[in-house]
Amino acid sequence: MNGEKSNIAVLILAAGSSKRLGKPKQLVKFKNKTLLQHSIDVSEALDLSEKIIVLGANEEKILNEVDLKNHKLLINKNWQEGMSTSLKKGLEEIRNWHPTIKHVLVLLSDQPFISELVLQELIDKHLTANCLATFSQYQEIPGVPAIFSSEIFPDLMRIEGDRGARDLIKNGLTNYQLLPFEKGIVDIDTEKDLQFLKKLEHEA
Repeated sequence: MNGEKSNIAVLILAAGSSKRLGKPKQLVKFKNKTLLQHSIDVSEALDLSEKIIVLGANEEKILNEVDLKNHKLLINKNWQEGMSTSLKKGLEEIRNWHPTIKHVLVLLSDQPFISELVLQELIDKHLTANCLATFSQYQEIPGVPAIFSSEIFPDLMRIEGDRGARDLIKNGLTNYQLLPFEKGIVDIDTEKDLQFLKKLEHEA
């Protein structure tokens, strides 16, 4: 592990209840693997120092079906207050126990097309640029996966409710860059999304 990459943590946010879908999207299967397991496996392939996953709703059911591998498990008891609480839970863990971490790579549990190649490109682009954040971009929208430098961890800690790191841009962040990842737009929030994913799997 080189010096720069030893200062990066991976944070998988997977605490939501999937209310709109009506069942845990973390356990939706694509190509014979749950979406959360896919995120974990891709994260596991990265040569980074700290790996953390945040669960909340359906915690026991998820743990029965998913192998966390080398990821430290955090439980967000405030998951009903929105995604920002999971982000902050992970950042608090990093701040309190891993103070040498300089960057955090944030993943979700429902993007079937993330890959080691996509994440490695995101990391490399971030480490070679003098910026505070590197977002994936799909349909001209900045989103996750994304990587953030420690200088803006305090700004991430101020995000509230069911909001994500994209709020940094709305709140005035200008020192960021984008990396095209068009398949990042595919995530699972509704039954319609699930049917679309099944169609993609059938066509693959």
